[in-house]
Amino acid sequence: MCWQKRKIRVLIADDEKCIRELLCYLLQERGFIVEDAKDEKETLEKITQHKPDIIILDLAMPQMNGIEVYRQLKENSDMRNIPIIFFSAQEPPPQITQEISGATIKYIKKPCDIKYLLAQINNLIS
Repeated sequence: MCWQKRKIRVLIADDEKCIRELLCYLLQERGFIVEDAKDEKETLEKITQHKPDIIILDLAMPQMNGIEVYRQLKENSDMRNIPIIFFSAQEPPPQITQEISGATIKYIKKPCDIKYLLAQINNLIS
C-alpha cells in the first residue's frame, strides 16, 4: 500500500482520549508518524507545527466542531489541500454534506474496521 513506501504523518483530532490512543497505536504499528490533538485549538496548532499528510477529524469537538476546523483550513492556502477523514459517531448534518464531499475528504462512521480506515487513508494520499 502507498503508506508503506514513505512515512506518512497523520494527525488524529478527537476529544475522546480512548479513540485517540487506539488510533495512534493502530497507525503507529503500521509505520505511520502520528500526532494527536484533544480539541480544536490543539488541532489547529499541530496542523501549523507539523504539517500532517492527512487529518482524522472528529465532527463533535468541545468548542468548535470538526466542520468549523475544516472551514478554517480551507481559508489557509498552505492547509486547504490536506486530505481529511471525518471520523465520527454522528452523521454529518445534511446542509454540509455537499460541502464536505470531494476528492480529498471522506466520512467514516465510528466504529469502523481498521482495514477500511487504512484503505481510505491510502485512497486519499495516493
